[in-house]
Amino acid sequence: MPQQPTPEQFWQFCLQLYPTIQQPLLTLQDELAANVNLLLLLLYAEQQHWQWSLADIQQLQQAVTPINQLYTLPIRQLRQKLSREPRLKQALLQAELEAEKLEQQALLAALPKPGNGSGNDLLMSYLQQLHPDNVHWQSLLFDLRQSLAD
Repeated sequence: MPQQPTPEQFWQFCLQLYPTIQQPLLTLQDELAANVNLLLLLLYAEQQHWQWSLADIQQLQQAVTPINQLYTLPIRQLRQKLSREPRLKQALLQAELEAEKLEQQALLAALPKPGNGSGNDLLMSYLQQLHPDNVHWQSLLFDLRQSLAD
């Protein structure tokens, strides 16, 4: 059975990958309220060929939502409002990154065992759960995968 990454290994994976796929991730976040850390974890899981069920993805989403709602989103919103105050904006960005680390730790703590799913496309399953009636996420998912391939 593959081993799950440590929080530091996953953080480094994200730091390395994020610049190449930043725009599609932020678009999914802004337009569909997708959680970037969960998207990154699903990309990691796909890279590792882990298979999870839809219930597993819902479990991960439930694990990250409280931290996201209590810390990450309010800090991000405040940072965006204070775009003309560079020093304060930088301090809030650092706080937001710390909140992102907390989200990742919550995700890793809730990580299901790989291999108990049915070979679902993890990213598609997550986005479909967020917006089952909106097919716009399909083009965003294509953009994300295209950025990964480049």
